[in-house]
Amino acid sequence: MTTIDTDATSDRLLTEVERQQKYLDRLPDDFAFPLFNAAQALESQRRSGYRNTAAAGREIVDNAMEAGANRIDVCFGKPKQLKAHQRAESINAIAFIDNGSGMIPKMAQYALSWGASTHFDDPNFIGKFGFGLPNASINQTRLVEVYTKIEGAKTITKAWLDVREVKKHGLQSIPEPIEAELPEFVQTYLDKKGLAFDHGTIVVWVDPDRISYRTAALMREHLIDDFGVTYRYLLEKVDLFVEGTKVEPVDPLFLTEGARYFLPQDKGGAEMSADWNIAVKYVRNPQTGQVELTKVGDAEELNRDDPNLEAAGAIYIRVSRFPYGFAKDNAGGKAETDAHRRFEIRKTRRGMSFVRAGREIETVDVFPKSMKDQAKGLGNWPLLQSYAYHWGVEVRFDPTLDEVFGITNDKQTVRPTEDFWRLLASEKVDAQLGREQAFQRTNRKEEKEKQRQAEARKAERKTKAEEAAARADSVGGQKPKVADHAKSKARSDFDSEAKRVAKVDQISIDSARAALEAEAKRRPYVIDFFDEPRGPFYKPEWNFGSQVAARINREHPFFQVLYAPLLALANGDEAKQALDLLLISLARAELGVNDEQAALWYQAQRERQWSPFLADAYKLLQQTMAAPDEETAESDDVEIPAAPSLETVA
Repeated sequence: MTTIDTDATSDRLLTEVERQQKYLDRLPDDFAFPLFNAAQALESQRRSGYRNTAAAGREIVDNAMEAGANRIDVCFGKPKQLKAHQRAESINAIAFIDNGSGMIPKMAQYALSWGASTHFDDPNFIGKFGFGLPNASINQTRLVEVYTKIEGAKTITKAWLDVREVKKHGLQSIPEPIEAELPEFVQTYLDKKGLAFDHGTIVVWVDPDRISYRTAALMREHLIDDFGVTYRYLLEKVDLFVEGTKVEPVDPLFLTEGARYFLPQDKGGAEMSADWNIAVKYVRNPQTGQVELTKVGDAEELNRDDPNLEAAGAIYIRVSRFPYGFAKDNAGGKAETDAHRRFEIRKTRRGMSFVRAGREIETVDVFPKSMKDQAKGLGNWPLLQSYAYHWGVEVRFDPTLDEVFGITNDKQTVRPTEDFWRLLASEKVDAQLGREQAFQRTNRKEEKEKQRQAEARKAERKTKAEEAAARADSVGGQKPKVADHAKSKARSDFDSEAKRVAKVDQISIDSARAALEAEAKRRPYVIDFFDEPRGPFYKPEWNFGSQVAARINREHPFFQVLYAPLLALANGDEAKQALDLLLISLARAELGVNDEQAALWYQAQRERQWSPFLADAYKLLQQTMAAPDEETAESDDVEIPAAPSLETVA
């Protein structure tokens, strides 16, 4: 039998049993099989958990707040000499500075180990798991240094964790702390800001290799935007700075007065459309052993001495509704207005925001939706693929209810129990969110329709369709003439228009007549618009005695379903001009009928037959073409680009 040198053979060429033996052979003879294999465990931890640098940085900020800090600064170190691949604004260190209580030397050493929490039995703190400092730090860097000082101490203590120094096997420990000076870039920042380090803690990520942004400007913006939303309820008590810029609170529901991008409701701001304050208890059923979440309707229902009572608290929910245009997509461009900036915030906060102890944990964008979920009483929740950028919902709760919300040790994720969704369904929260979807769907369509109607106006210059109609007259050798039965009205309309022009332009009647005749000669055909809710889809008229006008009714479904969408299409001009030409042809034919009775018949057909039929048919077409669940129509998530005026497409 051939002996295989498993250590020199690639894993993919070994069987599973051979691979197992390969790694067991690498263990020392005295290997004690500890709970964690340090080197590999640390590398695994580095690759898991935090979505970005801000998410990891929150853990350090959390610790600072729990230590009683009322000021926290984040500053960046930059290399003195650039490497070949580095930019001038590259980051080679990130420091989190707080003026909290600081740590005694042994605590600084202990804090760098996993599970070193001093708040595990206190449910009222932001964090309690003891994972934050080491977990978040090694996710971003291989070397984290902690500088700390308690009030009255004469020296600064330094503790550190260097993943590169951790041995593959054997007992691992955090090195003994030492006395040290602050890093030069940190001391420079403190001096520049006029800050003394009398007490507090400074966490430094040295040469971070997994940060989200490599340049100071982008990292600064990243942290300010994230921290402003995450700590929106806590920034009243703590001043938080990133590279000297103060982090301002940002409410993603835009209901908090004083927060960035807030606007009062009477000036077009967001409206709180619903809110709930639900007292709850989390009790173990003695018969089944299951823990159940139920609403507390009366204080007498809550027995604090009940041995089956796991937790009690309150869940506060609020729903926000945004008016049209309040949050607006800039189609991938730079956010130039507050409306654009609100939309950028909503893109990362579409769904239900969960806030624990005043600190946001996560925004969940997937609700119970399956038939099985509905059968279990979890509610009938809307899909969040559309319109949800334009309304928001927030759930706030205390750490006592952590088990209900399934809080993970990195405080990045919530996994609410089924009872939570049942509770919200019983309070009709799902129905309210469905109403928000319906409101946005209706409101946004109405507002877009108004916008399109406002953009549909007579062009100042001759359009391509009008020009083509005039040239067609020259080819055919026959121009339209006013029928005898219509001449009296045409003269009356012409005289009235001449008087109006003379008064407005302060010219003589004869000059006004000449100007109108010249305009009709220059532009024998024109597309114009009018508004008549129950009127025909279009009507032909004689302007200036000899100009054929095809006037389109902006209140008719013909305009709303066919004409207006063509105005909104980037490449819809050719089809729009062709449709204009068709309408001009119909207007020309009807106005050219000499027999008065026949002319009245055409008018009756257009007003009483064609237009009502088209109105009904277009409405039915809209219903037929609409998606079964309009909430899945992604196009409504993005603002429709402004349609060009008829003049610009002429």
